Amino acid sequence: MKKFGFLIAAILLVGTLGGVLASEEYKEVQENEYWVSWDGSANVTLKTVLYSPEDLVNKTREGILKMGLENATKMFLLQKQQALSQIGITLENTSVEFPGYDTTGPFVGVIHGKITGLARYYSYDDTWEILLDVLRILDLSGIDPTTINSSMHLENYFTVHLPPGAKVENITKGFKAESNGSYIQLDVNVTGDVIEAHSIIYFKDGITKDDFEALYSELRPLIIKYTGKTGIENYTTWDMRIYNNITIEGDKTFLSTVEEYVKPEDYVNYLKLQFVYQGIQQVEQSLYNGYAQQFQNSGIKVLSGNVSVTNVESDGPLIVKYQWALQGLVSKVNNTYIYSYNPKLEFGDMNFSRRLNAAINETKVTRIKLPEGYEFIELPQSIDTKTDAGSVVMKVTKLNDREILIESNVYLRYGIPAEAYQELMSQVPSNVEFKYTSSGEGNSICGPAAIAFLAVLPLFLRKH
Repeated sequence: MKKFGFLIAAILLVGTLGGVLASEEYKEVQENEYWVSWDGSANVTLKTVLYSPEDLVNKTREGILKMGLENATKMFLLQKQQALSQIGITLENTSVEFPGYDTTGPFVGVIHGKITGLARYYSYDDTWEILLDVLRILDLSGIDPTTINSSMHLENYFTVHLPPGAKVENITKGFKAESNGSYIQLDVNVTGDVIEAHSIIYFKDGITKDDFEALYSELRPLIIKYTGKTGIENYTTWDMRIYNNITIEGDKTFLSTVEEYVKPEDYVNYLKLQFVYQGIQQVEQSLYNGYAQQFQNSGIKVLSGNVSVTNVESDGPLIVKYQWALQGLVSKVNNTYIYSYNPKLEFGDMNFSRRLNAAINETKVTRIKLPEGYEFIELPQSIDTKTDAGSVVMKVTKLNDREILIESNVYLRYGIPAEAYQELMSQVPSNVEFKYTSSGEGNSICGPAAIAFLAVLPLFLRKH
């Protein structure tokens, strides 16, 4: 039997379930109540009642008596705090009680405390939002239904008291989904500034993966959207700067790139520690191998290359520098060389379902210098697209016939809805072309036609 992360302290106190679910239904009821303030925090009472299987209830009591009430309450609280932390919620000022833990009947665990950041304010549309996992999405996401040896009944009651003067603007509607006897049901009721949600998750004994997936596709959080007062936004800004210098000489292209990882500082410092732990030389070699492989996969020959990671043990940005000598990079059509460039940088196809949970600010400056005897013959128009969601800017400056400067910035505002992001990006082309040619004939040179992907961060740096 799989160890279910969402089961109450019984799992921590007794251990893995083993076969206790084989003959008796697992039934658990949660009763959660929240009193929300205008700073987004909430005083909470979180009550969990385990009804069955009886063997697990009894072993839980035995576990408390064996380890002692103080240690048991610490473990129960730690489990709840860790679960909430996975969705960005902090539980503090807590007290725990197990009423009747040394008697008979259902096992009850109660937590009183305060949650900071339960409600989030978004200046984009001057609204507050609360997301509640009334369908136990986080808990259920780790379940393999084929390992459940009995039926499972999870019932949940959520009561939310909004702050005085709050007006509910929108709320998730109730629904019911069924599949071969298993079902998920949500009922929602709004009375003034009080929201009551009741959910039931029932998995029939022998539920199949197909049944589970059919039900799971319906799972979504309860979203309470309300207005009434302006709040303060608390969010992270991801800030990065990239500088490219591209010089073309004969049949070679020399590329110099500097990437500066600026914010968030805690993540940048985390990367620095990881790099030191892994070894700077190993990190540099890994980066080199990754980029060299990308070039090779694109049919580009790497003549030489070098990667250096700097400013690791100092304050300020993490800096990664690249030096490349390349051959076969350019595309050529009828004696015209074409450099393709994406004004959206790497942010044109982000996938998020609701709101962007951070602000993004990336700047890229690219300077391209052609050799003697070549000149730019066609440049794209500069781009300056701005909406309430953010902005995409690309300024093109022709320094002379052989040299241009491209200054790009993508800024995405914190809390923008997915549809607002998509609307902004729909107004910006995904590709523009810089064309240049030679006054002579027959000399093939390497140019920067396919260099755009170099601005994309290595995957292990993009894990945020």
